[in-house]
Amino acid sequence: MFAIITLGQNQKQNLLQEIKCTPPRFTGIKGTVPILTEEKFQTIESYLMKQIEYPENDLTYLRQGTEVVSFVVAPTGDLSDFHVINSLSSQIDDQVINALKSTNGMWKPGFNDDKAVAMDKEISIIFKISDIGLNDFQVLARKYYAHGSALLFTKSNPKKALRTLERGVTLLPSDKGLLVLRGLTRYELGNKEGALKDWTRVKTLGGFESEGYLENFENMKGYAEMTQILEK
Repeated sequence: MFAIITLGQNQKQNLLQEIKCTPPRFTGIKGTVPILTEEKFQTIESYLMKQIEYPENDLTYLRQGTEVVSFVVAPTGDLSDFHVINSLSSQIDDQVINALKSTNGMWKPGFNDDKAVAMDKEISIIFKISDIGLNDFQVLARKYYAHGSALLFTKSNPKKALRTLERGVTLLPSDKGLLVLRGLTRYELGNKEGALKDWTRVKTLGGFESEGYLENFENMKGYAEMTQILEK
């Protein structure tokens, strides 16, 4: 039983096309800011592996999936504004955020040209209760997506569809197909706020590339609002 750590991509590093923009970088060294030329830094993955333990209660109840947390790296190398994008449990939330807080001062900040600026960063942390390959998450998530689709469109049971899709999103919280479909299911059940949140997340991840795919949902209640968000 173990936790595998992966680092998510920074989502805002390419927003300013006319300015050379570089994302924050973890160093593992306190008081990093004055040391801007050092290259042999510790990785955030190896650091977090030493700090995070799989909570016993989550192991008991076989909770596994991908925790996603975003935060802001200040010009000082300190972190703030922690936001849990995908939560596996309150205990795991606390473990991850506390571990990240312990990295204050260990970050080389993001830069716009030669100026250090506050910048968003995001990490994905995979908690897996198995010694089998991580591809299992992808296989299971595809099954949840297919079953959720059938429950929603064929059996007209959005409540069960939502429960199934939630399991898929827990495993792959950045999968755009799962998020699009969960948003439509939430909208169908009257949770417009949750639906908009899912579709905004898809937009943040880079939007949806397949127009033909989206057209499959044009008869759904939330289709117009979904496409409006994704096409902005």
